[in-house]
Amino acid sequence: MGIKDPSTYGDWFWKNSVEASELFDEQIESAFSPYFQGIMRDLPSFEDFPSGMRSFIEALSEPPSAGFGGFALGVGVEMIDETLHTLMNPMMKMMGRSINRKAKETWLTGIEGNLLFRRGKIEKDYWNLITESEGYEDIIARQRYEAEMPYPTIPDLVLYARYHGDPDNTKSVVWDRFDVPAQDYELWEWLALQRLTTMEVQTLFKRGLISDTDLTNQLAQIGWSATDRPLIQELGWKLHNKRKRKKPPSSPLTKSMEIGISLRPLSASRADSGVDDSSVPTTLFPV
Repeated sequence: MGIKDPSTYGDWFWKNSVEASELFDEQIESAFSPYFQGIMRDLPSFEDFPSGMRSFIEALSEPPSAGFGGFALGVGVEMIDETLHTLMNPMMKMMGRSINRKAKETWLTGIEGNLLFRRGKIEKDYWNLITESEGYEDIIARQRYEAEMPYPTIPDLVLYARYHGDPDNTKSVVWDRFDVPAQDYELWEWLALQRLTTMEVQTLFKRGLISDTDLTNQLAQIGWSATDRPLIQELGWKLHNKRKRKKPPSSPLTKSMEIGISLRPLSASRADSGVDDSSVPTTLFPV
């Protein structure tokens, strides 16, 4: 019964179909296996491949049984396709460049046209031609042009709203300019706020306006690690220079002041110049 002992026409047809498929697979295997053997010889460092992959490739070159034919045919077609694609790619690029040199049909993109028009590098008629070639209606082309223009960020708009509305309630002014989700507005508004710096926090602490706990908390919020906060707190204090000051080099005048030696009488020098200075002491310093 069945394929080994067919008793009906169906069994016989099934048995012969299986045998025909096996024969067909063997013919495919015999046709493709020499090519796989050649590919294996050309693979660099084939011995370094993982053992499972190496066994799989070797099975393609020497099929162990019927049934590999269809699979080998699929692998072979895929390899031929990839090989032809790799070989043909440079030639197709060369052909494309040659055709483009003659046709010269590549135009500026809409983004490039908008950028040049915004900078005043091209005329409006040329800009219209570029947008029309991309299929834009005039009104849509203008909308795309405006969409690509630079626009203030949300924190910039919050800053603008403080000067052009209520500084403590900026939502209405910002929402007139930008669609900021209500649930995210508090986040964006906080990002636009000024925050105390490390130096400002240290100054407030030295003036006694904040406590030691407040200082530590502020330093943590600024971004200083738990290890660095005490060090940053110490850096806020200025230390006086305790080094001994060097004495200035001695002069004859300072030496005479130290040991009390009398100087030349001033009357002598004044007498030489014809000045009567009898009331002036004869010495600069008493001995």
